[in-house]
Amino acid sequence: METNNKAEAIKSWLANHRSLETQASIANHFGKSTTFVNLSLNKRMTTKGAERLIEQIYKYLVEKYGI
Repeated sequence: METNNKAEAIKSWLANHRSLETQASIANHFGKSTTFVNLSLNKRMTTKGAERLIEQIYKYLVEKYGI
């Protein structure tokens, strides 16, 4: 799946499962700032690091919650 589609899937899942995970909890899990996570998910930051973070978040959510 393309990175943009993964970012949209993550945002949608987070919006519907706030009691399980938030952008802040995701940021803490990966040792990143909430701002960096937010900019990455909203495609405002398009660096390789941001793309890698999206991939890692998607993999984490798939493994932990089966999205």
